[in-house]
This record gives sequence, C-alpha cells and structure tokens, in this order.
Amino acid sequence: MTDKSQLTFEQQLQVSRVLQALASVVDDTLTAVTGTRVPFSLMTWGGHRTQYVSNAEREDIKSAMRETLDRWTAETDDGPVHKAKS
Repeated sequence: MTDKSQLTFEQQLQVSRVLQALASVVDDTLTAVTGTRVPFSLMTWGGHRTQYVSNAEREDIKSAMRETLDRWTAETDDGPVHKAKS
C-alpha cells in the first residue's frame, strides 16, 4: 500500500471495534434508500493488515472483490455508476 499513514496496533483495534457499528449504519441506510437489503463490504487499511466488515457471506465478498479488480483492470471500465456516461 502506498499510504504513508500507518496505523498503530491500538488504532487498528479501535477501527476493528467500530466496524460493526458502521456496518449497522450502512446496512440500515442502504435498506432505507432501496427498500431491500443491499450486500456490501467496507474495507479499511493503513495498518499492518486490511480489515473489513460486511453483511454478506465471505465467499460472496471474495467474488465481488475479484469482479471489481477485474473491472478496474479492464479497458472497458467506465468508473463508478453515478459517474458513468449514459
């Protein structure tokens, strides 16, 4: 990772503790906006390991991560949906 702001172990613990609360807010907000539960994963980094929280199964998140990385490396990636040309 190129981020120079490496978190200390104590900071990583604090992040780990707050991720579940953040996930609850994200889950509730997305459900309120769409009227249905939207699978998501939130990742953090900056310490000695990446941390994530999700409302989906680990295998589904792994698949979504692979799909995203494949799309980012493809010549046809047009960026985020809200910025895509229609």
